[in-house]
Amino acid sequence: MGCFFTNLALAKSLSINVYLKLKPENHVNNLIKEFNQYLAQQGLLTIFQIKPYLPHHPLHITLYLTDYNSQQIPAIIKKAQALAKQQKPIVFSTGKFVPSQSGYVMLTVAHNKTIQELSNKTLYELAHLHDPQATIPAWAVHDSGRQALFHQYGSPSVLNYFKPHFSIFFAEHLNKKQSTLLYQQLQKLIYQFTQSHKTQVTGYGTAIGVGLADAQGQIIKELAIFSLEP
Repeated sequence: MGCFFTNLALAKSLSINVYLKLKPENHVNNLIKEFNQYLAQQGLLTIFQIKPYLPHHPLHITLYLTDYNSQQIPAIIKKAQALAKQQKPIVFSTGKFVPSQSGYVMLTVAHNKTIQELSNKTLYELAHLHDPQATIPAWAVHDSGRQALFHQYGSPSVLNYFKPHFSIFFAEHLNKKQSTLLYQQLQKLIYQFTQSHKTQVTGYGTAIGVGLADAQGQIIKELAIFSLEP
């Protein structure tokens, strides 16, 4: 671990995701696994060369994701631990699978006041540590509301723009024509999937995690996990 943090110290700025983590065995994981298997059986993943995030990245709900100087990691971890000590496990419900025309698919989470409040607390505890030189994501550039949030907090997806969800995959390698075709196919397949599968399942957030994230916000290295107080 010491060597790992030494290597991190060489990096100027890192994307760090502070997230709500589920217990190992859970209904959400099973639902997403079944959905991915269905898409695979229909040939969609092969045709469009798509690799779903599960099981290659930890299942999570992002609470606050932004860039930090690597020297801030110990402080981020300490604050995440303090937040976990103040929070009881969270019960929530999933909503539906939603595709976008850009090639992104997510499983929504029904509005949950407790998750929203935890995201806000995480934001207020960590925002002052974020890297002010971070670059706004391309998808948020043309939204003035998201721009304002990004300039203040380093994230375009907080406060009123916070929408808890689980990312399924992002086919960013496709061109516009391919993405449109994928979107059309997904609309049909998601409808078919919901005819035989219930997408509203109960989930339990049992820990707060701190992880190194890639450009899509997926966890590529879990740095710390803190169980929520029972």
